[in-house]
Amino acid sequence: MTVKQITQNRKKGARYISALLLIHDIRQDDIAAKVGASKPLVSLVVTNKRGGTKKHGPKADLIRQAVAEALGTTVEELWPKRAA
Repeated sequence: MTVKQITQNRKKGARYISALLLIHDIRQDDIAAKVGASKPLVSLVVTNKRGGTKKHGPKADLIRQAVAEALGTTVEELWPKRAA
């Protein structure tokens, strides 16, 4: 599947966000270091498998914000269900 197909077929999904990170040469390690989280947690948040649990909720919000800032967009644009 090409990047064009990903962005057309599954916009706002986990593959879309992962593809954007890849296109912009942004590593999940960098996001993890920026917010003080582990790389596996960043991966889970990006793929929308980890969300607002009591333990990881605040850190997940920081990760989403850092990813959105790195991509030059908003959290609401990338994760529309998470919009407050």
